[in-house]
Amino acid sequence: MNRREFLKLSALALGGAVAEGRHAFAQVRQNADLAFVGGPVVTMDSALPEAEAVAVKAGRVLLVGTQAQVQAVCDRGTQMVDLAGRTLTPGLIDAHSHLGPFGQMELYFVKIRPPAVHDFASLRQALADAARRLPRGAWIVARGFNEFDEERFPCRWEIDEATPNNPVLAIHWTGQYGVANTLGLQQANLLSADAPDPYGGKYLRDRNGLPDGRLLHYPAIYAVYQPKMTSEEEYRAVVWGAQRFIEQGVTCVHDNFASQHSGLAYVQAERRGDLPLHLRLYPYVANLQHCQQMVQRLNRYHGPLVRVQGIKLAVDGYPLMYDVLPQHRQINIPMHPEDQFRAIVATIHNAGLQVDVHAAGDRGVDLTLEAFSRAAGGDAAVRSRRHRLEHYMFYRQQSLDRTAAMGVPVCTQPAWIDMRAADMVRKLGSKPVEKMVPLGSFHEAGVAICFGADVCASPTHLPLDSIIPAVRRDPPGNVRLDPSERLTFMQALQAHTITSAYAAFDEQDMGSITKGKLADLAVWQGDLRQVNEDNVADQKVVATYVGGKRVWQA
Repeated sequence: MNRREFLKLSALALGGAVAEGRHAFAQVRQNADLAFVGGPVVTMDSALPEAEAVAVKAGRVLLVGTQAQVQAVCDRGTQMVDLAGRTLTPGLIDAHSHLGPFGQMELYFVKIRPPAVHDFASLRQALADAARRLPRGAWIVARGFNEFDEERFPCRWEIDEATPNNPVLAIHWTGQYGVANTLGLQQANLLSADAPDPYGGKYLRDRNGLPDGRLLHYPAIYAVYQPKMTSEEEYRAVVWGAQRFIEQGVTCVHDNFASQHSGLAYVQAERRGDLPLHLRLYPYVANLQHCQQMVQRLNRYHGPLVRVQGIKLAVDGYPLMYDVLPQHRQINIPMHPEDQFRAIVATIHNAGLQVDVHAAGDRGVDLTLEAFSRAAGGDAAVRSRRHRLEHYMFYRQQSLDRTAAMGVPVCTQPAWIDMRAADMVRKLGSKPVEKMVPLGSFHEAGVAICFGADVCASPTHLPLDSIIPAVRRDPPGNVRLDPSERLTFMQALQAHTITSAYAAFDEQDMGSITKGKLADLAVWQGDLRQVNEDNVADQKVVATYVGGKRVWQA
C-alpha cells in the first residue's frame, strides 16, 4: 500500500468514525505517531491473539485491531510502516543472560571453542598461539571449551608445555569449570596440599593432594585469577553486548549475575543514550555474609530502562542430583551448606526482593523450593513473591507439581538440549536425560516457563538457538530424548515474551502487544503463523523497536 492509498482509506475511515458520534471523534483525534499495517500481528495477548495492525503513541501501544481501526487514529504526521506480509510480535525478552561478561569474553578473552578446540592438542595449540601474542608473564584468560575427545578435562601438566612463561586460566563455556596451569596456581599461592577448597568450590587434586589444575565452580575459578576491566572496557563490553541482542529482536534482558561494575556501566549507558534495551538486574551473592551486606547497601535503582529487581545465588553449578554415576560424584556438590543456603534465601526474601536461584539438578530444585517455602511461611505464600528458579534441567514429578502450585517462574535454556545432552548422558546415564529440560511437562503442569540464552555461560545469545531445540528436541549424535517434552513454536515464543515479562513483574508494561504497554516490538521476515518444526530454523528478525523507536534494522 502506498501513502496515497493509505491516506485515501484513512479519510474514509475518519468519515465513518465522525458519523458514529463524539466518542469516536475523540478517539480519532489521538493521532498515532507510528503505525504498522500490511502484515499479521501476533500479540501474545490471550484476549486478542492476532490482529491486522497496530498504532503507537508516545512510545506505547495506542490501538491493536483491524487496519481500518488503526487508520482511523492516523493522520499525515503518522509514520507508516508497511510490514509487506512480515509479522509483528512483541520484542523478545531474554530472561537470563550477562551482557558485561558476554562483551568481555568476545572482546578481551582468548576464545577456545569447539570445533576448533576439541582435544588437548588443539587446546595447547590455541594457548600457545595466545602466548606468542602476549608479553612474558601476562595472564592468558581463555573461555569457551566444552567436552574434549579425551572425555575429561586436562590437568595442569597437560597444558604447561604450551605456556611455560605465562599463567593460564581456561574457563568452560558454562563458567562452572576451569583449568589452570602450574604457573597460574603458583601465582595464586594454591600449589599446596594445604590449600583449602574455597567456599562453594573445589580444587581437584593429584595423588599427593596437590591441586591438579582442574577447578569446580566459579569460587575455585576466580580464586586463581579474576580478570579486571577498566570502567571504559566495562562500558564498551556492556554496550557491545546490548547491541548484539537488539539485532535479534530482544528488547529486554535479565542480567542474573550483575556486578557492581556492570551495574554502573548499565546506568551510565542509559543516561548517555547508549543503551538500546531494557535491563532487569539481579546482583549475585556468594555467601550469607555477602548477602547481608548486599541487602543493606543495595541501591534499588529504577530508571527508564534499568531496574534492580532481585538478588541471585546458586545452590549448584553442575546439576546437583540425587543420582549420579560413581565416577562423577566428585563434582556433584552443593554451593552452600543447607542451613546457610536457607538463611541466604530468607535474607533476600525478608528484604522485599525477588530471590533468583541457579538450580539445575533435581536435588538442587528440591532444596530451593523448600527454602522458598520456609522463607515465605508456606508454599502458598511464595506465589505473590515470584521467587525464581534458573535452569531446572532435571526434575521429579512431585517437585514439578510443587513448582506449579507455588507459582515459581522457571527460566530454562533449551539450547542445552543440543549442546549438553551427550555430556549429560556420559555423567548421568541415558534414562534421566530423556526428560532433560522438560518443557512439555512444565507447560502441562502450568509452570510459568521463560527462556534465556545464559550467554556467556552459553556459547550462543541467539533466541532461535533456544526456540529451535524447544520445538524439535532432536540433539545431534545418538542421544534420544522424549518427544513429549516439545513445545510448539507459539508456545516457545510465549516463553520468550509474556512469560519472561511475568518473571520480572513486567507483564503490565511489556511481553505482549496490548493497548497501553510499551511499544517494544520485533518485525520477523515471514508469517510466523505458518512456522513448524520443519521451517523454524529459517525464521529471523529484520527490525527492532523499543518504546516505538526503531533501534535496529537489517
